[in-house]
Amino acid sequence: MRDTVTPTHCPYCALQCGMNLTPAPDGRAVEVSERADFPVNRGALCGKGRTAPAVLSSSVRLTSPLVRSEGGALVPASWEEALARVAGGLGRTRAEYGADAVGVFGGGGLTNEKAYSLGKFARVVLGTSQIDYNGRFCMSSAAAAGGRAFGLDRGLPFPLEDVPRTGCVILVGSNPAETMPPSLRYFTELRENGGTLIVVDPRRTKTAEQADLHLAPRPGTDLALALGLLHLVVAEGRTDEAYIRERTSGWEETRAAAMAHWPEYVERITGVPVPELREAVRMFCEPEAAMVLTARGPEQQSKGTDTVGAWINLCLATGRAGRPLSGYGCLTGQGNGQGGREHGQKADQLPGYRKLTDPAARAHVAEVWGVDPDSLPGPGRSAYELLDALGTDIRSLLLMGSNPVVSAPRAAHVEERIRSLDFLAVCDVVLSETAALADVVLPVTQWAEETGTTTNLEGRVLLRRRAITPPEGVRSDLEVMHELAARLGGDRNLEKGFPTDPEEVFEELRRASAGGPADYSGITYRRLAEENGVFWPCPAPTDGPLDAGGPGTGTETGTGVGTGAGAGADPRGADGTGRPGTADG
Repeated sequence: MRDTVTPTHCPYCALQCGMNLTPAPDGRAVEVSERADFPVNRGALCGKGRTAPAVLSSSVRLTSPLVRSEGGALVPASWEEALARVAGGLGRTRAEYGADAVGVFGGGGLTNEKAYSLGKFARVVLGTSQIDYNGRFCMSSAAAAGGRAFGLDRGLPFPLEDVPRTGCVILVGSNPAETMPPSLRYFTELRENGGTLIVVDPRRTKTAEQADLHLAPRPGTDLALALGLLHLVVAEGRTDEAYIRERTSGWEETRAAAMAHWPEYVERITGVPVPELREAVRMFCEPEAAMVLTARGPEQQSKGTDTVGAWINLCLATGRAGRPLSGYGCLTGQGNGQGGREHGQKADQLPGYRKLTDPAARAHVAEVWGVDPDSLPGPGRSAYELLDALGTDIRSLLLMGSNPVVSAPRAAHVEERIRSLDFLAVCDVVLSETAALADVVLPVTQWAEETGTTTNLEGRVLLRRRAITPPEGVRSDLEVMHELAARLGGDRNLEKGFPTDPEEVFEELRRASAGGPADYSGITYRRLAEENGVFWPCPAPTDGPLDAGGPGTGTETGTGVGTGAGAGADPRGADGTGRPGTADG
């Protein structure tokens, strides 16, 4: 119906902007309109969001499975033939070389339901430890630094609407004016409210042009810059000694690293003049509240984890973590980069951010899955290591929602490794550069053709709704895993553990995540349909049914609850403030 409007979310970046979809007059596409009720973008959409329906066109996508012919070309095939070939290829490798000779590679654009099912599929159906996803190329340094400092990997521990209400923001290695345009309003409002914006970027970007202070360090010297700022914080007596004493550990080691980076030395390394260093410290420390937000710039460096850790230490030393309108956050990039790693795509994690090496975590998830905990494989290789092992230790690969021939580090080398595989199966919407190398390509549904949840950069779990019917000949990734589980499971009836209804998958995800750091057990499709997202962790109430829902730790009131390790948590996390790094220029 022309008057049917579906409220949903953009498929692209981690803002997951709200939008409305209305069937186009021809009935074969949708039109995008603003959705002002969603608090993240408040109706604003960038060019990618407004043109997102273009990728739904059947003229630019696959609508039939493709298999490699004897002549070497990819030719159309039935779903039965294609699925049989995938099951045969993966099964032969497993039988001949062992389960870990089969790899699984996912993507940060998959819904939570798909990411969860893919992790379960790898470990239960294939029995392999060799699973990871392209989110490793995004913010893994920030994830490691956040885990080290706070005991938790989370993009923003506060909603974006807190940004205009703080006193100062240091934005490190990010250009939201071009990468996340709807978010720029928050930084504009910050300045309108009397706050200040410091942008750290070697380039004079559109975002840097709007800053009160632009620090332009030489590429690769962000670590020295952060340590130099911390040096000045100490030297000028701006540390929060009570906070450091009561809520952190490792301060003496961190302080020593900072004091080795005196201003003139840092200026020689970074090229940032000493007066600008001093001005940045003044702007950051004088307000009652302040934030540091990092992105790919400092994270994708050879010492990315130490670099992010140094910026976190700046927040901790000044008492800015775990307090209202203050703290450290990471601007996650991919659409579901946050949720995509929370529930099992990462090589070392089980659903709910549980560690695969934790016996209690294994027991909990194994019970939900109906398997023996001892049957679950241990941690496998991380993303690049996995890709680098293709054709040697890993002989076959199932790839879903990624195009590593284009996006992976050392892409030419990765392409060489992919070409050396015994078997490659790809699930994708189009014939990507990686899919063109596959033995089997399976055409799958995409954002407006399926329902599922995503988790944006704030940790806000959202419901992305189906608005149109997918083209004939296309199936969902959940259907693919269901069918492959039936073919690879023998007489174990494993397909029963892989439902094709996304809400049914989410109900199991809730149980599997219950009690974990990323607890979704109090979130339901009903709540997501009625509310503008629910922040995790959101445990189910202890004195009521699981479907009663919980309050969530984040709110739209902008309190900053959940900063660092979560509401009420000690920001020291597992092992203190984080280890300092040393700069070598």
